[in-house]
Amino acid sequence: MRNCIKFLFFIFCLIAVSYNNAFSLDCVNARFLFDIKGDIDQPSDVSVSQNGDIYFVDGVNNRIVAVDNLGRFKFTFGKRGSGKGEFDLPLGIDISSDDKIYIADTGNKRIQVFDLEGNILTMFSTVLESDRNTSEPVDVLVSKFKDYLYVSDNNNHEIKVYDRGGRFKLKWGKFGEGYGEFRYPATMSANSLSEVFIADVINTRVQRFSPMGDHINDIGVWGVHPGDFFRPKGVSVSKDGWVFVSDSYMGVVQVFSSAGKFDGVICENNKKKVFRTPVGVFVDKDSRLLVVEMRANKITVLKILQ
Repeated sequence: MRNCIKFLFFIFCLIAVSYNNAFSLDCVNARFLFDIKGDIDQPSDVSVSQNGDIYFVDGVNNRIVAVDNLGRFKFTFGKRGSGKGEFDLPLGIDISSDDKIYIADTGNKRIQVFDLEGNILTMFSTVLESDRNTSEPVDVLVSKFKDYLYVSDNNNHEIKVYDRGGRFKLKWGKFGEGYGEFRYPATMSANSLSEVFIADVINTRVQRFSPMGDHINDIGVWGVHPGDFFRPKGVSVSKDGWVFVSDSYMGVVQVFSSAGKFDGVICENNKKKVFRTPVGVFVDKDSRLLVVEMRANKITVLKILQ
């Protein structure tokens, strides 16, 4: 047993050294702007409104926190419960171009929609009659394509698609390792073509789809070298088409082209930027990168420099 533990420790150290060396020359530099901290307990995802205000999911506290574009506290909304405007361990957030806030209310198995002041507008269940398991929505993505809403269902290993009124339209995916299959899909993002990028956690990749669910390509494979993933959790596509992916286990954010070409790791002054359990990521229209550090209970905000 002792020898086994020593061997595992050796392998972990080897992985860490290999990863550090692998990324020493491949940098996408960013400048630190500020951290968002406070009475936060395991935040999971973040989004930005049209005026630059930042909204993030404070999951264990069952609420959404709003701060201004400099990270100064504004207000919170939500509390634990199953009523309107209440949450049960929410995970995902997205804000539409008309400033509606969409929340994956995971424990309540539903999507809730709010205005920018936190007033609830509507909600709908993500449980379908055909579900073999209980639905577990972990993220929601608002699309310009037909005003679709994409919901990643963690328990059923599939993507469900609704209109903005909550009417079910289609779904794709099943448990597996093939193209278009998932093992615990997580956060999502879209590019200017409304193509959907999905962090496929246990399959250690990001999958890219057409708006109707046709598989286009994969980004990343399992490993510890440039372009590899250990536990990809967050994905965000910038206005320039770069794909930013957080690796919660390795503590980095990597950058790719939409086709999957590795461009680099987020650095400060050409040194790898290390995050503590990075999960949700978001790149706003001003090229700010927001990284949710779940175990550090903060959101780090940086300016992308290239």
